[in-house]
Amino acid sequence: MRRVFLQVLVSLDGFFEASDASLDWFVLDEDFFSYVNEMLGSIDGIVLGRRTYEGFAANWPSSSQSEAKRMNELPKYVFSRTLQDADWENTTLYADDAPGVVRRLKEEPGKDLAMFGSSDLAVSLVAEGLIDELRLFVVPVVLGSGKRLLEGLPHSVGLQHTSTRTLSSGVVALRYTQGPSPER
Repeated sequence: MRRVFLQVLVSLDGFFEASDASLDWFVLDEDFFSYVNEMLGSIDGIVLGRRTYEGFAANWPSSSQSEAKRMNELPKYVFSRTLQDADWENTTLYADDAPGVVRRLKEEPGKDLAMFGSSDLAVSLVAEGLIDELRLFVVPVVLGSGKRLLEGLPHSVGLQHTSTRTLSSGVVALRYTQGPSPER
């Protein structure tokens, strides 16, 4: 059975998106890109919401970054009620039932599926217990406002810490699996 992990960069005060939607607060160093290249080799699909898909589809097809070839060739599973066309290669568009589709994708043989950003979609999948791991890259910046990670989650979700790694830039990579919270 495949696993799905959510990977996001988040500010120290819990925002994954700045108020102006800028990405200039991201810290992407050699350690991060080394992780990205390793991670891309461990997956065989990407799960995305509309807004993240649109940003990625505008960038990756013409990108000269080393990971662009892999990003372009991987299957993309995009969930949107408003998007009519998805012309980035290897993209399948779904209008509804994200939890049901993701359940089916998880039952298929293959490698893990990665989900980047896509907070609204992530909320629905975390609420249904369909995200197996959260990979958070905590950037040493305080944004003060923006959109909080998993904003709108309808209930609390217990997490278990599995690893911590500090990158040379000071970004802290945290991994959690869904499960009961530790005893207090």
